[in-house]
Amino acid sequence: MKINSQTKISVLIKHNPAAIDTIAAINPHFKKLKNPILRRVLAPRVSIADAARIGKSTVEVFFDALAKIGFEIDTQTFATATPLVENNPLLVAIIEVGKIKSIDVRSSLQNGNDPFKFIMGSIETLPEGFALEVLNTFEPTPLIKILIKKGYASLVLTEGDVVKTYFLKVNDEKEKVSNSKKWIFQVSLNELETEKIRFQKNCKEIDVRYLEMPLPMVTVLNELEDLPEGHALFVHHKKTPQYLLPELEERKFKTWIAEIAEGNVKILIHR
Repeated sequence: MKINSQTKISVLIKHNPAAIDTIAAINPHFKKLKNPILRRVLAPRVSIADAARIGKSTVEVFFDALAKIGFEIDTQTFATATPLVENNPLLVAIIEVGKIKSIDVRSSLQNGNDPFKFIMGSIETLPEGFALEVLNTFEPTPLIKILIKKGYASLVLTEGDVVKTYFLKVNDEKEKVSNSKKWIFQVSLNELETEKIRFQKNCKEIDVRYLEMPLPMVTVLNELEDLPEGHALFVHHKKTPQYLLPELEERKFKTWIAEIAEGNVKILIHR
């Protein structure tokens, strides 16, 4: 199999499961790939270039390791990914002087809870001129994407098994989508059912209400990977999946959300 810097880690693993141990040996940070749940969360979203950036390594190191287990390197496509996180001088300066509000979400995630509301609440109450520090065990890529659109600069630092992600408001919120091209729709149940009728028998239904975090998001994304053209995915969820929406928008899936009651949300996803 030919690979390049944009090849997703999930593609490597699917082609050759030995890639898990090979990548884990590159950097202790990548031992998280041996955890099946974290692997399902991270691998589909992270390219070789992204992984190299996260692990403070290089794509060449990855290529050398992967070539040893049979992967062929496509030298014609060697572009590196645009960094998701850029070092903002003001954010760096604020961190250096210690103007930080710190929250630790590791225990929340271990208990199967979604810390999104806690993080966003902390962002909203952040004193002016302070940065928010989020302690986690992996780079929170979906959260970073959400807050970039809201005008926040971000910085990720890894210290052993702890990943520290910093956020600072530097710009006004960017317009999420243009008026002519929207991807996320908040609708009534009747409107959602009307949209669902268009797909008739080409609609797969899944229920993720009783899955522990982060399996609801993982399950939906896994289903969408194999969703045929012209088909839709109907999801029974217990809440609006805030982390999932940027992923769906980025992949250009139209998403219809009907919040019926607490613990009962219906979602229709299609291209």
